[in-house]
Amino acid sequence: MAPHARIDQSTTPVSLHAIEAVGGWRYFMRFAATVPEGAASGITRETVTKTPRALLGIIFAEAKSGATVSARNRFDSWHVALLARAKQDPNLWADIVLVDAHLSVYEDRTFDEDFIRRLEEAQGNLASNDQIAHALACNHKCNIALQLGDFDAAQKNAEQAIRLYKEANADFGALHLHTHLAQIRMMRGDLLGASNVLHAMAEGLEKVPGQSDWLIAVARILQAEVYYETNAVERAKEMFDAAFRLVEDKDGWFDILIAAYRVNTRLAYAQFGLPGALEALSHAEQIARDRNMPRLYRLLQIERLRALTLSDETRMAIRLLGEIGLSTDSGMLEESDDLAFRQGTTLVAVARLLVRTRRAADALEFIGPAEDLTIRRGQLLSLAKLRVIAATAHWKLGARTEATTSLLSAIRLLGDQPFCRFIIDEGPEIRYIVQAALDGDYVSVPPTPAQRRRLSEVMHHWVTSGRRATSANRDDAEVLHRRYLQLLALGNSNKEMASVMGVSTNTVKYHLKQIFRNLDVDNRTRAVHRARDLGLLEH
Repeated sequence: MAPHARIDQSTTPVSLHAIEAVGGWRYFMRFAATVPEGAASGITRETVTKTPRALLGIIFAEAKSGATVSARNRFDSWHVALLARAKQDPNLWADIVLVDAHLSVYEDRTFDEDFIRRLEEAQGNLASNDQIAHALACNHKCNIALQLGDFDAAQKNAEQAIRLYKEANADFGALHLHTHLAQIRMMRGDLLGASNVLHAMAEGLEKVPGQSDWLIAVARILQAEVYYETNAVERAKEMFDAAFRLVEDKDGWFDILIAAYRVNTRLAYAQFGLPGALEALSHAEQIARDRNMPRLYRLLQIERLRALTLSDETRMAIRLLGEIGLSTDSGMLEESDDLAFRQGTTLVAVARLLVRTRRAADALEFIGPAEDLTIRRGQLLSLAKLRVIAATAHWKLGARTEATTSLLSAIRLLGDQPFCRFIIDEGPEIRYIVQAALDGDYVSVPPTPAQRRRLSEVMHHWVTSGRRATSANRDDAEVLHRRYLQLLALGNSNKEMASVMGVSTNTVKYHLKQIFRNLDVDNRTRAVHRARDLGLLEH
């Protein structure tokens, strides 16, 4: 193997021997290349003997192109033969472990201690001049750290991987890591830094040989999340819509898929309220089930918990909390090995639910250790969100000064970064506190000019855009509810309506509940009669 060997990108198709010459899967981290046409179907035992790294390269590239199931089946089919070949080529064993880890990332598998040990052992077996392989090992360590919610370790490994990829002229590999770096910077509260990383990533990808549209789409998804956090919702939606399908179908590993579905859900909530969020989540949850990605599904349930709580559907939220096995006991935080509690979004969702269910004192008890965890893990944005929720808890308990102090502390944490949505999303629960801080009421230290500017931006949104959005949401809901009433009148069951509307039965139940409330009825038959009397079923 020659880690630094080059091959002619103008030669098509690329042969297995050419891929083997540059270290198999390493080729796909140096160039925006795809699996050579027909290469996967022509694999034989001779391929394993003569070009084992090319086989691993094909498996590696298949996973990256969205064919994860096929890649895993191929890996499992040839695993024993590859291990036998590794007895004659000890360095090949490390490659097998690295590709297995690569597959696991796309499959949303949890990295246990045994796997981490094997990864460390594999890296120890790599040649010192094999920078691309060392970079991929650091890449995987970054993935593991993100899974554990440790942003300090994740950033350290991401930066190390980028450096090693660049030393080996594997710019494509380095640019992959920009996705993690951008996410880490945003979660650390560095929104501008995240945006700069993503712009540099997009510019770099334009210079990489091959087709990199799908990775540019990944950058756009993350940029959409940046725009959302600045409350540039329309710009975020435009960026998101241009990239979502390509990311979902082509190269969506866990960290990117959860970011994409999180942005989609929150944009839908901002535009259409809870019904829109539930529609977006139904689609995402189905994808997670189809692809057998349990961790993705679990964090999507946290997004569902968030949407229900913000809409004051607290009974449904409490029931969901029990279904996904999360506890509101603050004493569980330090002991828990639940990966969901490693994510700041989960801590924020649970704290918010406690406040909305009139357990403000319990919320503050939960937020204390939760803040400690986010500080230790470098999750500054989640820390700021926890302090905003702490402000609402203090306000409910009548501690007005503590409430404004907590709100201003949250803004101060993020400095001059243009975050807005983390306050706006709390809606009426935080609006009175924002107004009090602007008016100078209940403040121990008056807000700085920068803090006043941020609070004024938030109030302006509520007074202007918020009012228009409410009107639009009402119109959209009326059209949707007429459709549900038509299906009711035809005698459709909840399951049948779910199939027609392309949603889950829980979404149907939510809409029916809203319809019954609006029509002041308590069952389906009366809803249909009342709708006919009001002319709502006329075409």
